[in-house]
Amino acid sequence: MKKTCPMCKRRIKLRRKNREAKCVCGYEFSYNKCFGKGEDIYLVDTNIFLYALNKEPYYGRYCIETLRQAGEEIATTKQVTQEILQPNEYSVRIFDVKNISPKVNELHYDTAEDLSIADKSLIQCAIDNPEVIGIISYDTDIKNVVPTQLIKSERKFFVGNAEEFLKKTNRLTTEEIKKHKRRKR
Repeated sequence: MKKTCPMCKRRIKLRRKNREAKCVCGYEFSYNKCFGKGEDIYLVDTNIFLYALNKEPYYGRYCIETLRQAGEEIATTKQVTQEILQPNEYSVRIFDVKNISPKVNELHYDTAEDLSIADKSLIQCAIDNPEVIGIISYDTDIKNVVPTQLIKSERKFFVGNAEEFLKKTNRLTTEEIKKHKRRKR
């Protein structure tokens, strides 16, 4: 698609996969203004699937609801599905991350432990795909690892667990929250 720069009137070729749409004169195009709002996609980590499939007592309910209600809003990477290695009853879009950049490869947890290839693929996928606006995971350290400065997004990038996702998207009622807090005690 070609757009005309409002500053210098040059015709600029814009690509859908590129988050940075910049003219030679320095004017930056807004991804949403150029291509419309499009779709918002959250990437789902392995543990969300495993907690849902195993009906884990504490997190399982939130994971099942996230997978059931989010529908077209959630996706994952091939690396995550390979990590699960079992049939999955939830349908999600799957991104194929072919190359992981050196910056993402260098990432590690605070304990100096390397991230799994599945976690790295989620981060790389978020960098490469502008429609991705968040990562849903129960990895406790992933919030500290995700390089939000590399993920150029017009909206605040979400990194959280299934319960936080359901609250953020207003899919978890206050009754369910109170009921869960009582059960937690």
